Amino acid sequence: MSHRTRLRPTVVASAAAVVVLALGFTGTAQAAVPAAAPSSAGRTGDDPDQPDNPLYDAPESFQVTSGRTDVSLSWSLLSAATGYEVYRAEAEGTEPDEVGPYTLLDTVTTGEYVDVSADPDVTYAYKIRAVDDAGHVSPYTETQRGTVDTVAPFAPRDLTRSREDERGVTLTWRTGDSDAVKYVVYRAESPNAPRTKAGSTTSLTFRDTKGDAGRTYVYEVRGVDAVGNESASSNFVTGTKTVTDATAPKAPSLGNARLVGKRLTLSWSQSPYVPVSSYTVYRSKTSPVDITEANRVATVTGTEYTATVGSDQGERDYYYAVVATTPHNVASPASASVKPAYKDPQRPPATEVYEVAPGAGSVRLSWYAVPYDSPLKGYRVYRSTTPGVTKENAEFTHDTTSTDYVDRALTGGTKYYYAIAAVNEEGIESVLSPEVSATPTG
Repeated sequence: MSHRTRLRPTVVASAAAVVVLALGFTGTAQAAVPAAAPSSAGRTGDDPDQPDNPLYDAPESFQVTSGRTDVSLSWSLLSAATGYEVYRAEAEGTEPDEVGPYTLLDTVTTGEYVDVSADPDVTYAYKIRAVDDAGHVSPYTETQRGTVDTVAPFAPRDLTRSREDERGVTLTWRTGDSDAVKYVVYRAESPNAPRTKAGSTTSLTFRDTKGDAGRTYVYEVRGVDAVGNESASSNFVTGTKTVTDATAPKAPSLGNARLVGKRLTLSWSQSPYVPVSSYTVYRSKTSPVDITEANRVATVTGTEYTATVGSDQGERDYYYAVVATTPHNVASPASASVKPAYKDPQRPPATEVYEVAPGAGSVRLSWYAVPYDSPLKGYRVYRSTTPGVTKENAEFTHDTTSTDYVDRALTGGTKYYYAIAAVNEEGIESVLSPEVSATPTG
């Protein structure tokens, strides 16, 4: 607001005296040099009731901001002011004079005020004026309006999927004749699944480029007004980012990496929406793994890789990563690089023979497979002709990968005693199974 300057009578008289003196000395009128404009600190107000009022103008930059829980006011400070009176009235219409009586809310010393006592969804008119310790007051500011706005906009209407292609899904909608200033687009994996924010826009169209290619999403839109109230949801539509021959699959999710003794096991999961024909495993001493041919370990078609690695300490220091490849030879980004957790091999659990069947010069044994955290090398059958068979006193052993064994070329009428041990890939054996016996026929 511009400052208004009024010369005081004493100043005018002094200027006239200068002109008279000039005439008296020269006989010719000469223009006197204007005096410098008074500084703001020396100015006085226009109010005849306050002739020496230093608060000659209202505070500037007065702003009122509506909110969801309060109304915020702000203004510029005046150097001569020691406080500011905040006034509020109910606004009965849109014209400046269509307001109710003003009430003094508070007197503050800063350039801001937050009205937390305003009733929700009522339009108020606000104005302020400055005061000082001598009782002077400034003019009022221009009236500004504000509201504690709790009313959400109307929901957007006629949400439509206008396009699907390899770049994404394009949506359009109508405003719903609301006061929304922006729109938030939500998507979900099914109509009843939780919604997540896909993005926001101030226009009536949105392209979702971040969804997984090949995956069908459910979309809906909500309007948001200037104070953050969000509308109800629009109708929902479905959309799918198109998969083409050039579409890259997502990176595999490498979830299991372990090294038990010399046995390496890696397993991962893969998004199913882009077809994958193979996976390539890479390893390096540093992370992230450098995906080069020199670091390629193997290519497999499944989502698991197992291998026997060297037993030296250096074999435990590798990081592994996996890359998926489509039938069109398009590679995914690499998975996270993972260093397998090493664990010393443990003794396998013991098994138990559940069937012993003697025959002519033979005995058939069947036992339970044992659970183990890595594949077993197999089982070892121990046989003796005396009870109390042990690994040390056994007269015969046989290694097998099966859980059945037929012991042949036995002497009929002789009683044989058996026990079974599980053997892991490091050669570590379980304790022996409970002993069983059988006598073959002649």
